[in-house]
Amino acid sequence: MADAVLLTPREILTGFSSVNNQNVLINDDEYLRLDPAMRLFYEKVRENLGVACIAGHLRGCGYSVRALNLHGRNPSDEAITDLIRRERPKFVGISIMYDLHIVDAVRLLRCVRKADPSVFVAIGGAFCTYNAKLIAERIPEADCVAFGEGELTVEGLMECLAAGRDWHAVPGLWFWQDGRVRSSGPPKLPDLNKEPWPARDLLVHHREAGIPTPVASTYTSRGCHAKCTFCYVPRAPGVVAGNAWRVRSPVDVVDEIEFLQRDFGTRFLWFNDDNFGGAFQDGYNHAVGFAEEILRRDLKISFHCEFRVDTGLIDREALQTLRRAGMASALLGMETGSPAMAKRFRKGTMVEYNFDAARMFQREGIELEPGWIMVEPGTTIDDLWENLKFIVAADIAVSENPFSFISRAIALRGTEMYDKITDPGPPDLPDVEGPAREVLNEARREYRIADDRVEDVWAAWSKVSAEVSDRKEGLPFVAQSIVDATRMRRARGEQSLRPRLSRLRGWVEDLPHLLVAFLNVGLLLADENPPGLGDRLETELRALVDAYDRDHLGHTYPEFVEETERLCGERVMAG
Repeated sequence: MADAVLLTPREILTGFSSVNNQNVLINDDEYLRLDPAMRLFYEKVRENLGVACIAGHLRGCGYSVRALNLHGRNPSDEAITDLIRRERPKFVGISIMYDLHIVDAVRLLRCVRKADPSVFVAIGGAFCTYNAKLIAERIPEADCVAFGEGELTVEGLMECLAAGRDWHAVPGLWFWQDGRVRSSGPPKLPDLNKEPWPARDLLVHHREAGIPTPVASTYTSRGCHAKCTFCYVPRAPGVVAGNAWRVRSPVDVVDEIEFLQRDFGTRFLWFNDDNFGGAFQDGYNHAVGFAEEILRRDLKISFHCEFRVDTGLIDREALQTLRRAGMASALLGMETGSPAMAKRFRKGTMVEYNFDAARMFQREGIELEPGWIMVEPGTTIDDLWENLKFIVAADIAVSENPFSFISRAIALRGTEMYDKITDPGPPDLPDVEGPAREVLNEARREYRIADDRVEDVWAAWSKVSAEVSDRKEGLPFVAQSIVDATRMRRARGEQSLRPRLSRLRGWVEDLPHLLVAFLNVGLLLADENPPGLGDRLETELRALVDAYDRDHLGHTYPEFVEETERLCGERVMAG
């Protein structure tokens, strides 16, 4: 039996554009049936670090905890009710990390209530940070909704439940009381240097299931000093002057990395910091101190992190030290090549900083993943031209998927951008009903861009670029089928299909050039502003993509895949 059960819901794909880009489309059993070469595409999925931190904290307080991440799995209602009846917990926590987790979270809540109507259920997670009151209002089946950092909040709840005391004064909660929704006030923030390491239940589960665990997640800091209008981190509950960015000891972080390598064979780390580089000299000292500790112990690790261009890490010596310590890639918060957009975002930086940072990353051989927003409520055609010119001049369209540059700011509750949208449109929520729909209706604000040409260009760009991105995501499976069929043909003395792999490689390698042509076609047509701009542009973009496919593959992409299926045979394509 467990004192607490912590659940991470599945993300239910609905067609609604989600803030999450870590979708898992196969479960554990399906993973184990994959060819080993294909497994690489599923091994960099991140753990739910919030649940891991709370589980580690509660265990440090002496409680027994069962933490279950359902992301990528599909347990039945009966399996969930059986789990609760078997564990008989005092407390169940359901973590809504991303917006679309809420659909499955409602199902899990009802399963828990069916299993034990008296068990205490709290909903929490990143999505609740600025939607806690709304969720408490719309989902009264939960006893409370926690917001902000949850370690001390959940500890307080557990202490009250164990002692039979009233829990309503525990900081960091919204709940129903006396016929209305009330709050106990902002949460208390933990001292990161006193926190135990995140629990590794997901890695343990994978190891026991025979799934390799070369990838893990952790953090070196929390918070961010900046005030970007599209981000809610600067308004985090409990944050006061002087503690917007807090850090862990580099020695403690590296001790944890040694543990992960020893127990799980970790070779790659996601750092979940909001701003790994912090601010200026403090950020430099923290990140470089961490890197030097890695080097001092001669650990072999690769890692990915995220930081801003005004951090102290945009420095040749700092980047060289981080690269030697294992920084293989980083998401850098550039956002735009337009000075006007940067000003509206309140970035506090200049486009020239973005350019210098891009050049520095290229010189040091570090993979740059630009944080980028192509379109936001105030975007003009001139802004889009500035963005395109920057992408070309800085040569940054070389990310894993160049078409990720075609992105639109999401106005999330808790951000300044959300507050400024006074006439929001209804969100497109196919197949979502009940309280989940009611929450999603208000959790963000849809907007129409003032310049109709930008809205038309965006509609065409997003629709056609999504098709290109889908092809890019499916390409590894096509390539694997060609490899499998070639091996079978070789054994029979038949002609190899390897030339098809070369065509696919060329298709992928030239995607940055397709992106630039794609953007240019859209903006040139927008400058002309012909009648039916959106429809005409969509037609021209599809023609451009078809011509690109034929140049590289000899066919359109769908025709190439169809021919590959025929040549490889249905049995190989089915895996």
